[in-house]
Amino acid sequence: IVTSDAVPEQPEDVAGIRLEPALHEHPPDQECVACAVRSDIRAMRRRMRDANFNRGELFDLKQDEGGMIDIEFIVQYLVLRHAATYPQLTANAGNIALLRMCGELGLIDAALAAKVADAYRTMRKLQHQVRLQGQDKARVEPALVKAHSDAVTRLWHILLET
Repeated sequence: IVTSDAVPEQPEDVAGIRLEPALHEHPPDQECVACAVRSDIRAMRRRMRDANFNRGELFDLKQDEGGMIDIEFIVQYLVLRHAATYPQLTANAGNIALLRMCGELGLIDAALAAKVADAYRTMRKLQHQVRLQGQDKARVEPALVKAHSDAVTRLWHILLET
């Protein structure tokens, strides 16, 4: 429902793209939009996971379920889902700060937000340590990050699998 033949001077134009009048009169249901965004994020993540499947026994800090990329997708979802209501989420604040902000705003459980932020911080630190050792993939013993990946997986399921 977006056209590219807009005249940029029109007030309803955004970046040279004019929204059809029907969208102004009947905006899409926000829950439908949220469902579509969740579906798209799950599909993108599934494609990434399939393309980077870890056949080893070590936990891939970036690619495995409950890893850093899942956290990044969670944050992207929260921003896309709630930025219209909470424009402060569009600040380039980083994943840890955005998770904290979402917890403070009540968009997600604040304690779980803190756990996932801590998971991101820990995994990022471990990733740097592993890379400094010259390893190509950032993989560690699963027990090192089990509690962290469990928290990430829990938040993923709450937000994106419901």
